[in-house]
Amino acid sequence: MNTAVLKERLERLDSSFKAESVSSARLNKALILDLNDECSYDWPVPEQFLDTYVSGPALGARLWGAFAESDVEDTSNYEGSNPIVFTASAITNAGLPGGESLSIAFRSPVTGTLMFNVQANTFGMRLASLGYCALVILGRLRRPTIIEIRKSKVNFNVSEVFIGYSVSKTEEILGKTSMTTSMSIGPAGELKVPYACVVSEGVSTGRGGLGCVFGYKNIKSLCITGFSTSFKRVGDEEQIEKELESLRTVFNQSPYCSMMRRSGSTSLVKSASRKGWAPVFNFSRRTDPRLFHLAGDEVNRRYGGNHSGCINCPVLCKHKTQNDFSIPGFDSALMLGSNLACFDMDKIIQRHAMCLDMGLDPISTGNVIGWALEAGILESDFSTKDNSKVLPLIEMIAHRTGPGETLSYGTYALGKAARNESFSYTIRGLECGPYDYRGAFSQCISDCMGFWFKNYFEICSDLCTKEHVKWAILNENLVMGLESYGISSSLIVPCIIEPIAKKSRFVSIMPNSVIKKCKPTMIAKAISAIYGFDVFSEDIMALGQRCWLVIYEVNKALGFDMLNVSPNCIAEHFTIDPDSNHNDSSIVPLRALLEQYSFLRKKAIIQNGFNLN
Repeated sequence: MNTAVLKERLERLDSSFKAESVSSARLNKALILDLNDECSYDWPVPEQFLDTYVSGPALGARLWGAFAESDVEDTSNYEGSNPIVFTASAITNAGLPGGESLSIAFRSPVTGTLMFNVQANTFGMRLASLGYCALVILGRLRRPTIIEIRKSKVNFNVSEVFIGYSVSKTEEILGKTSMTTSMSIGPAGELKVPYACVVSEGVSTGRGGLGCVFGYKNIKSLCITGFSTSFKRVGDEEQIEKELESLRTVFNQSPYCSMMRRSGSTSLVKSASRKGWAPVFNFSRRTDPRLFHLAGDEVNRRYGGNHSGCINCPVLCKHKTQNDFSIPGFDSALMLGSNLACFDMDKIIQRHAMCLDMGLDPISTGNVIGWALEAGILESDFSTKDNSKVLPLIEMIAHRTGPGETLSYGTYALGKAARNESFSYTIRGLECGPYDYRGAFSQCISDCMGFWFKNYFEICSDLCTKEHVKWAILNENLVMGLESYGISSSLIVPCIIEPIAKKSRFVSIMPNSVIKKCKPTMIAKAISAIYGFDVFSEDIMALGQRCWLVIYEVNKALGFDMLNVSPNCIAEHFTIDPDSNHNDSSIVPLRALLEQYSFLRKKAIIQNGFNLN
C-alpha cells in the first residue's frame, strides 16, 4: 500500500469538508502505545480531525490512515504495521442515553480490509476519564504481555505464565474491580485463529479477527483503570434536561425498548422466521417452527427478565440466566443453534459461553461447524445436538488440536481446500453472519461492503420491502453518523423507525418519500443542547457519508474498491437457488443491487463535490 498517496488523498478529503468546532469541552489528545519500545506518549489530535470526524468510526478510520505504515499489506510484518485505534464517544459522560460507545478500527487479518467494531462498554468512558479521546496501538510486543493503563502511567507486564489461559481464568487472576475494564483474548487469539475475538465485560467486542490481531501483537489483555466525569456540558442545563427527558419518554413508550427489556435481541428470531432470513441447517432453509424455542417470549418465560444494559442505555438488551450465564443475542443464538440443527437454548448458552471463554467469535464458529457438518468431515457419530461432542470441538478449535486444527482455518480456507465453495458461506473470507440473504437483500448489500452491523430498517422493522439499496445506504449513513457522534445506533428504532412507521401508511407504495423523512431530528436536538450550538439531523447524515468516504479511501488503498464489488462475493446458493422451506421463493439479484449501490454512492459523492479519481 502506498501510504503517501493515501495520506495525500485523505488530506484532500479533510480540506473538502466545511468543518466547525464540535465543542469547547471536547478531549483533544490521543494516547499512543508503542509496543516495539514498550513506551507511551501523548499525541495532540489535529483540530481538523476533531472538527471534521468528531469521534467513533469516522475519527478512528482517519487516525488509522494517519498511522498506517507502507508495508501494512505484508502479512509477515502484519502485527508491526497494522495500528489498532480505539476512539471514545465524543459525548461520553454527558448523560445522553446510548452515548457511551467505543469504536475499534483495525485491518482485518481475514478480509484484508479496514474493519471497525463498535461496542457499548465502559472502556471508552474510562479512556475519556483519563483525558484521551483516542488510544492508538503501534508495533508489536516481544513476549505475551498484559498492558495496564492508569492515570499518568502505562505498565507492560510480561504474562507468559498466562499462555493458554481462558478469558475467565485470565480475568480471575487479574482480579475484577469496579474501576477497571479489561479486553482479553483466549487461546484462540494466542494461536492466531483467524476468527478469534476479544472479550470485554463478558461479551465479544466484534468480528473480523481482532483477537487474532491481539495475538499477533502479543497482547494478552488490555486493562484500563479510571472513572470520573470528564465531559463538561456547555449548553443550558435546563434545556439539556428537557431534551433528555423527551428522549426518555420516547424510550419508555417504545415497543422496541419494551421488547428488548423483556426478552433481549432474541426477540428478533420471530421476525427472522416470519421474513425468511433465519439460517437453518447451514443456510439450507430459511425458517423452522422450532425457532419458537429460541425466540424472545419463550426465552423470557424460561429464564426470566434478569436484564441489564450499558450505562445510560435505554435498550437494556443484555440478559442473564438465574445462574448468571449470559443469554446470547439473536445472532449467536441462530448461528450456534438453528444453523447447527439445535433448538435447545440451554445448549446454545453453554456453546456461547465456551466460545467467549476460548476467545472465539460465536458467529463464525457456528458457521464453521455448520460447514463441517455439511462437508461430512466430522466423525460419523458426531451430532450437533450433543454438547458432549460440540463443546470439546469448540475447545479443540481454539487450541488448534485434533479435528479442531482443521476447522480453525475458517470456512473460506476450508472451501478452497475441499474445492467446493458452494456451501462455504463467506464474504471476502469472513464467515457470513446470521442472515439468509434471500430474505434480507439490504443486509446483504452492506455486508458485501464490509459493514457488519444490522440494517435496522430491514431486520428490526417492516419498512424495507422495496428500494433495498436506498434503505441500505440510509442505514449505513445513519449508523456511521450516530456512532461517529458516539451514540448507539440502536436508538434508530425508537427515535426514527417507530415514529415513521406510525405515520407512513404508504411505505410499500411510495418508499422514497418515506426514506426522505427518516432523520434523527430528536437525537440532533439532544446533541445540540449538550454542545451549546445547533447540530441538525443533516449534520449527522453528512458525518455518516464522511465516514463512508474515509473507509472507502483506506480500503481502496488496501486493494478493495467498495464501488466495484464482484457479484460473486457471496455463495452462489443465495443467487441461483430460490428453493427453501419459506413461503416466498427468492434469489438475491446481487449484480443489479451492487450496480445500483455503486451508482447512488458515486452520485452522492459527485453532488457533494468530492473527487473519485
